[in-house]
This record gives sequence, C-alpha cells and structure tokens, in this order.
Amino acid sequence: MFTGTLGTMNERMTRLMTGSALLWMVVGISVAIYLEIVCAGTVHQTFSEYVHTGQGARLAGVAMLAIGFASLAAAGALWSVGGPRSAYWLILVWGIGLAVLAIFPQEPADQALTWHGAIHRHAALAGLITLPLAGLLLSRQWPLLRPSCIASFVALVVFVLTFVVPGWRGYSGLVERFVLGVDIGIIAVLIRRLIAVPAAVFRTEQPS
Repeated sequence: MFTGTLGTMNERMTRLMTGSALLWMVVGISVAIYLEIVCAGTVHQTFSEYVHTGQGARLAGVAMLAIGFASLAAAGALWSVGGPRSAYWLILVWGIGLAVLAIFPQEPADQALTWHGAIHRHAALAGLITLPLAGLLLSRQWPLLRPSCIASFVALVVFVLTFVVPGWRGYSGLVERFVLGVDIGIIAVLIRRLIAVPAAVFRTEQPS
C-alpha cells in the first residue's frame, strides 16, 4: 500500500512539474517571439542585447526567466520519474544560467566588457554547453534528442567563432537564434516525453 501511495504521489508531482514546465515554456516562447517581431531588422544583435531596447528592457529578462523556470520544472520532473541524475544536474545548470542571464545583463556591443557582462557571458556559455550534454545523456532513452544535441554543439562553436573571427560579428545574432532555437527544442522534446512517461518506471536501459 505504501509503495502504491508513493508511486501515486510521484506521478502527481511529475504531472504537476511537467504541466508547469509546459506553461512556462509557452510564456517564454511567446514573449521571445513578440520581441523578435517588435525588434524586426535587428537579428544581427544577440537576444541578450534586446535589453538595451525599449520593449526588450522589460521583456528580454522575462523570456529568459520563463524558459529558465520551464527548464527547472522539467528537471524536477525528470528527477521524479527516476531519470539520470547527471542529466538532471546539467539541466539545472542551464535553467539557473538563464536566470543569471536575466539578472546580470550584457553590456552594449560597442562598450567594453563589464563585470555583469562577464557573468552574463560565462553563465550563457555554461548553459549552452550543459543542456545539449544532458540531451546526449538522455538520448539513450529518447534517440530523437541526439541530432538536436549535435546540431547545438556545432552551432555553439560557430557562435563563439563569430566573436573571434574578424568580420563575423555581424552574424552573431543569427547564429545565436539557431542555437537557442535548437536548445529550446531540446527542452520541448524533454517535456513532451516526460508527459508520456509514468512516474517510477523510467528505464535507463531501454529507449522509450
């Protein structure tokens, strides 16, 4: 009886966290799309640079926090169903990293690196590495994640190069949109799969 009750509680907790993740994901994506529409023509800028625009000053952080909350909730659901703990911690780093991005904004592109800009960049790099790495760990159960994770890593390398190779800086925003789109897709797939996985029956040895 106790085992059955515990399983029911885990299932309810999983559904609650997964539902919360889905809700926050919809909010974050909606706000981000709205900003892209309002700021059309500035795709050469990174999404973080929207904080220096009129609408972005209020909403860029909201989008980051919402996606971050969605990721943290998805990580909690993954823990609840008995998923790989290493993947849980990696997703946690990504989610917390998004919150840090919202709290410590990036300086304008034409200004020298600031202390909060340095925090922003390091948090962004940590998150952009850990999320696809978590996806690769989960791809044993959900092979659909593997191509997205590989694409994310490749695009991340190109994104970093746009800040290093002379003349590439104008492509930073475009490449970043691709990286973020793929990474948000990884979280979306995770949420979708978690909805279909009953609590306490997550099998690490077999694809779902």
